[in-house]
Amino acid sequence: MKEADLYAGFAAASTQSCGDIWSVPERLRILAEIKTAEGDYAEADRIYERAEAFIDSSVAGVSGVLDKTAFIKASSLLYTEHFSLIAQHFNNPAKAFSIIEQVRGRVESDLLIAGSRAPKEAEQNERELSELRLKLMSARTTAGVRAIRNQIFMAEQARWVTPDLSILKARSHEILGLQQVQAGLNASTLLLEYVAAQPRSYCLVISRKHARIVSLAGENEISPLVSTYRKAVAAKQAGRKASRELYDDLLKPIPGIQQKKLLVIVRDGPLYFLPFDSLMDSQGRFVIESHTVVYAPSATAYTLLSRQRHSATEFRHQLLAVGGVPYSPTELMRVSLVAGFKTDHTSTIPGSKREVRAAAAAIHSPADTLLIGSEATKYTFEHEDLAQYRLIHLAVHGFADPQHPTHSALVLLNDPSAHEDGLLDASEIVQLRLKADLVVLSACDTAVGPVEGEEGISTIARSFLLAGAKSVISTLWPIEDMYSYALMKFFYTHLAAGDPAPFALAEAKRDMLRMWGPRAVPYYWAGYIYEGPVR
Repeated sequence: MKEADLYAGFAAASTQSCGDIWSVPERLRILAEIKTAEGDYAEADRIYERAEAFIDSSVAGVSGVLDKTAFIKASSLLYTEHFSLIAQHFNNPAKAFSIIEQVRGRVESDLLIAGSRAPKEAEQNERELSELRLKLMSARTTAGVRAIRNQIFMAEQARWVTPDLSILKARSHEILGLQQVQAGLNASTLLLEYVAAQPRSYCLVISRKHARIVSLAGENEISPLVSTYRKAVAAKQAGRKASRELYDDLLKPIPGIQQKKLLVIVRDGPLYFLPFDSLMDSQGRFVIESHTVVYAPSATAYTLLSRQRHSATEFRHQLLAVGGVPYSPTELMRVSLVAGFKTDHTSTIPGSKREVRAAAAAIHSPADTLLIGSEATKYTFEHEDLAQYRLIHLAVHGFADPQHPTHSALVLLNDPSAHEDGLLDASEIVQLRLKADLVVLSACDTAVGPVEGEEGISTIARSFLLAGAKSVISTLWPIEDMYSYALMKFFYTHLAAGDPAPFALAEAKRDMLRMWGPRAVPYYWAGYIYEGPVR
């Protein structure tokens, strides 16, 4: 072990002296692992801190979202190991909090602090892509298809390096302290920040007055359970066994959880794909029956979003709702193939028109705007005065791309005369100017995307938050038309009655359970999740 220690230290020092800064944190991580194995926990802690200083200085000098995200993803193991060291050998919640919050949800937190937006060049890049996709749909020769595909490829590559995603100002990262986060919680709220790791996972349990670290089952035990449960849900089964085991692993060990009615969940790893409110306790009760659950990319981002929510915003309009899109099965399939999506969506969504009208009937404002049928074009939506709408509701088809987050898109009608292809993808959403209190994405898989390490999960929903929305309701799996309409009708009834959005959604889910009883399996209601602050 002494020899390994010597060689690891030499490797870290020589890497730094050669100027290979990107490799220094990994060399230091290995050295910290060795110190931990030797039982020299204080020295391991100091080495991790040194490695994190390298990462922080490097990330701070990068302005692009993709570059920041990639660097954080590559460095996530270091932060997880450091958190585990502090949790297991020091039991210091404040320090553990500062370690994980240094990177968790960092891109979103930085953007919320910076308040910057995408420049004009990004819009030109997206317009070029739309025009090329329209050309591809009308290409009649193999040579023509290949030529246009090559142009699309080059334009998509440019999107990753040109300014459309370089939307963060270069500035120092601001981490809120644990006490600042606690001060933003009320007496009935419990913030649960999970860290998935081996051989143990952890939950940082934060209330207004207390903070503690709770040791949980390892990621290798939790991850298969999540997969088993999601398979059962997808098959429209109750999945009781896996649901109860997940409850026992993730929520039962949390002290005082029954006394708190609002749970703010900061997820990690496989937990991004798990609806916590559908887990079942030993008495066979869903979490939703006794708690309201909301999600946040990090404790820092949650607190920053909460502060934004408290600032009064005057809106000229209450609701902008899009639905009843007359999708042509042939056209929808063609669009998905052109954009490179694999999809089973080949039909209209009959309930979406009723869903939009139900929302409008509940909100009942003369200044509402409904884009229904032929009016539901991408061009019309983008050219509304979006910043003046308090609520935005999109009941449309959605495509999720688990590998390439900027590829994920909502599908509206195309408008060739305006050079628009109908695909509103994630990189375009980020460029929208929004101030909405809430965006509702009643479309398939809008909360699904690739997990980017401690940075979080890249989704369509996250793009709306980055664009300025204060909160988003999105979906973890394909939605069922009839039940979606019923859930949204319940939701808007409660919202119009004055319930804040997360509580209105929770009540709507309870209405579903009351109305359909055992037939209301989680597939029909648990896929809808709320991300954002609570008023």
